Amino acid sequence: MGSVSESSDGGLVVNCSEGTEDDYVLLGNIDMLVGGYGTIGLATLGVCSNILAISVFCKKSFKSNFNNLLIALAVFDLLFLVVCITESVRRTFEDADANSSSFSGFATQVHHHLFPYFLYPLHNILLTCSIFMTISISIERYLAIFHPLVYRNRSYSWNLSCHILPVLALSVIINIPKFFESVVRYDGENSYIDLTELRFTRSYVVYYQNWFRFLVLGLVPMLLLIFLNLRVFMAINSRKSSSKEMTYSTILLLIVAIFILCHLPRVALNFHEVLEFEQIDQCGPPVWSLIFSVFSNSLLPAINSTINFFIYFLAGKKFRKSLLNLVFCQDDREDTVLSKTSFRTADTKLVGSNTDEAAKKVKEIIELEKYFISRRSSIV
Repeated sequence: MGSVSESSDGGLVVNCSEGTEDDYVLLGNIDMLVGGYGTIGLATLGVCSNILAISVFCKKSFKSNFNNLLIALAVFDLLFLVVCITESVRRTFEDADANSSSFSGFATQVHHHLFPYFLYPLHNILLTCSIFMTISISIERYLAIFHPLVYRNRSYSWNLSCHILPVLALSVIINIPKFFESVVRYDGENSYIDLTELRFTRSYVVYYQNWFRFLVLGLVPMLLLIFLNLRVFMAINSRKSSSKEMTYSTILLLIVAIFILCHLPRVALNFHEVLEFEQIDQCGPPVWSLIFSVFSNSLLPAINSTINFFIYFLAGKKFRKSLLNLVFCQDDREDTVLSKTSFRTADTKLVGSNTDEAAKKVKEIIELEKYFISRRSSIV
């Protein structure tokens, strides 16, 4: 990209080095194949998989605080992937300039007007929601493990008021400046998207775009996720936990691990921009960082929003069975109402929804136990 040297008067001089024509051709090909076709195909798969995940988690048999938060995460990921598709279509298939004289030009012009004040801010808000929702789910598991009394005494609206609404509110507040970064301009009848003066303001770029977003959307979330999930993991392994708690913890650990792997390159690139701000400000970003950003800012976030469904499918036996029943239009109810019965204690686990039949079965077991006791006493 360049080097920094000291001038004769003591000032710093940045020696810029530009990329070759082959470098920019490679960048264009990668942007089209990975950032365009690859992201569109992956995001389409993610939209379908998140719809399936929401359909399964909305069933009555999956009703729990943890699963309700997974529904919220799936909704955020679903909307984020839809916006990713529109952005990839704009970058790959639409011209930079649009003229309303043709239908395709009119559609592109409509997209131009939606971009600065809706699509671009929404893209950043939904990405922030996905990050904070992952933290919120980790906090939910932390409370369930370390503060069970507080966790069990929560009200019905706790998830909405303490886990989902704060995520939405913080995400919108953090990304308010994104509404003022771009604007639609006209050159005659042709419209195009341009950056505003705010986006070029040095203090805005240094303090908000670089440092603030690096800390709030990168470093701090990752440290929180590592701390919370290490504590939960050690607690689960140090004591005897139910299979349900183990399943929840396994799913969460896999979600967090994939989240860190997919977002770490974005955080690393952001940190590089913080350290090399002077060179980037004068010379522009190097070609390698532009190629890297196609993966870190386009492909990997789409992978992260898509892959959670496959985590649920592989780690959750109940999810897998319910999904197959949903796909093949079968009922989730078990063949038998009583799955495990103790004749000595009449300890019965209800699996189906027919509670009247279950109660009748339990009553029959108790009567049978009384009969055997009376027979045994008469013999003695």
